[in-house]
Amino acid sequence: MTMKRFMWAAMLALSVILVSAQTTADDERVRQRIQTAVMDVYDKAVAENPNDADTRFARANQLYLNGDYQKAIDDANIVLNLLPNKDKEMRFDTYMLKARALADMGKYEDEVDALQEAAEINPKSMALIDLMGKACFNLGDMDAAEKNFKTILRDTPMNYDAHYWLARVEVARNNYGKAYEYCDNAVNLFTANPQVYLNRADILSRSNQHEQAAQDVVLAMSVGNDNGKAMRQLIAMSDNHYNEVMNVLATSSDQAPRVGMFHYVRATIAMRQYHYGQALWSLNYIIDNGLYDYHSIYYNQAQCLFELGKADEALKAIDRAIAMLDTQDPAYYILKARCQQSLKQTDAAQATLDQALKIEPKNEDVLLEQARLLTNLRADQKALDCLSSLLTVNPTHADALLLKGWIQKYRQNNPSAASRTFEQVLACGDDINSRRGFALHELGRPDEARQWANKIIQDNRIIGGKSYIIAAALLSCIGDYEAGDKTQALNYLRSALANGYGSAYELMDNETPYVNLKLVRRYPDFLTIIDQNSANFQVKR
Repeated sequence: MTMKRFMWAAMLALSVILVSAQTTADDERVRQRIQTAVMDVYDKAVAENPNDADTRFARANQLYLNGDYQKAIDDANIVLNLLPNKDKEMRFDTYMLKARALADMGKYEDEVDALQEAAEINPKSMALIDLMGKACFNLGDMDAAEKNFKTILRDTPMNYDAHYWLARVEVARNNYGKAYEYCDNAVNLFTANPQVYLNRADILSRSNQHEQAAQDVVLAMSVGNDNGKAMRQLIAMSDNHYNEVMNVLATSSDQAPRVGMFHYVRATIAMRQYHYGQALWSLNYIIDNGLYDYHSIYYNQAQCLFELGKADEALKAIDRAIAMLDTQDPAYYILKARCQQSLKQTDAAQATLDQALKIEPKNEDVLLEQARLLTNLRADQKALDCLSSLLTVNPTHADALLLKGWIQKYRQNNPSAASRTFEQVLACGDDINSRRGFALHELGRPDEARQWANKIIQDNRIIGGKSYIIAAALLSCIGDYEAGDKTQALNYLRSALANGYGSAYELMDNETPYVNLKLVRRYPDFLTIIDQNSANFQVKR
């Protein structure tokens, strides 16, 4: 492959990521509106003629695309009851739709039953044989899976998906050499197809060859436009194999120093893992060498500078980013306001957030930031008004509920109202963003709060260490010295830093209720631990 072709492919891939970063939320809202409108049409049509098999089949397909698998199966079953046995083609298609929905639900035995019904109609369908092979694989029947995928290869010898699944079968048998052989065959047949490299990367990862896997994903990025799939896979891979991915990208950037994509992806991955110094190095390289001149580059640069405690430099970068925007983005103004608050420019910060609300009056992130600023200014009722507006849009916004409860309890001296608010937090789930442990603490349930802290760490074992920071903040709030909460909070802090956590702002400055390290900073060992990990906050490759 020529370098010119490589750089063109790289630019295509990067453009997908740059644009999608700004439009994902808007696209999702549009998608939801379209989906709702389409389903309304189907629902009305079915209500008018519930025995029309064609309409129900069409709705079942749409339900499947929406991810409503059980409803799709329910409609498929009604279609099968409505259709005469002689209508073989549509019965086959309905069984196949039902099988796909069951597969996505993980009901593989029921999937096989549906596929066997379809096989009575058209046993030679390659699509059916493919689904049967995957169902057998998922049920652990490797011999049956192999038989099905080899049947596909006999009919279509250049089917790279069958090569991939045969490789999966060999990995399950611990026969890695044979697995690699299948993958290599597919690569040799389709050297210009990104998917074959992604397939081989998956097999390499399953055999713990993570750096080689990352190399294959980079190859996939270089051979053609796959709408950013390879880049997304590389970013996801970095969650568990950060060093291997970053090493491959560093090598790639050394070999092609003018391909800014490598630096951009390294920065994206580093920011995802809260390694802001490392991310900033790559972003500075892009800017200093004129590789890209796009507003999101400066936005990310500003974010890194802010997290590293350089609010004055961050403010300059975010102003540059805002000046380059074609369509105003509230997120940029939120970051600018945070920089201004850090610099004690509270009036300017309020004006910036007012600008953001003019762009999008019901933006949850802007309303939350404004409520936090008002809380800092002790304008508690105005803060509650902001939170009320936010919770009208999203009644299960955990951070908004927590701040509301905090104001009620500690500013308004209304513990009963606060308790009702904290109870609402418990309905927000139990993942890392639910803030459940903080509500449990305020409700006088410290053992459950500690269990939640342990859970989020177990569920979020990625390099960045954010879960350890949240757990440390929570344990410092509980603060039962006899139970060892102080010791555990410091241990969590050490673990976060050992995993490369690099936000100096969160560690040293942030006092936003609830998730902050304000109490941990009072521990005698705190500064010693920070000094021992000072490299986390350095701008370095």
